[in-house]
Amino acid sequence: MTNTKHKISRIYNLLVKVSYKLFIVTYSLYMVFLSQAFALQAEAPLGAQNFKEVETSDFFFEDFVIEESIDDRPEKIRDYFNRHNLPLAEHAELFVESADRYDIDWKLLAAIGFIESTGGKFACKGGGHNAFGWGSCSIYFDSYAESIDHISMNLAGEYPSTAKYYAGKDIRGILWSYNPDTIRAGYGDMVIREMGIIDSM
Repeated sequence: MTNTKHKISRIYNLLVKVSYKLFIVTYSLYMVFLSQAFALQAEAPLGAQNFKEVETSDFFFEDFVIEESIDDRPEKIRDYFNRHNLPLAEHAELFVESADRYDIDWKLLAAIGFIESTGGKFACKGGGHNAFGWGSCSIYFDSYAESIDHISMNLAGEYPSTAKYYAGKDIRGILWSYNPDTIRAGYGDMVIREMGIIDSM
């Protein structure tokens, strides 16, 4: 009986050792293949031909291909305005760039532009690139790049003379300062609804 137990114990210990060695070998091979996959990705310049070469090589590393993230926010704004062929569609990138620069919601000023001037179609008169009703249309800009940047800075609370109205406020607080419901009933709700439409494009 004792010999039987001893044999079982030896077999068990042997199996544990073999299993451990197999694990080490398998893990080592995995790490080698993983490093090769990333090496291929790093060395191959972007292009359809190079992706084809990777796919038809001896090993297929589809799981390890690192895709560059694509910012679809400008395209959403462009599609939003292009639904009705509105002028602000041409400036989609500017909305996102200024929003990122001043850390405000990227949809906010575009939505304001739609409510205030139907996306630039009925911008403030006088050719001042003011499609946002800023300053009750009394303020003029040399370009849409300037107006989008300047108004975004204000909405973020970073312009000294208007910081007390916008700094530290959420979307509704910003919109209340921009055009309160006492002046235009439901203004905040209208802008927020358009922001949702932009996001769904």
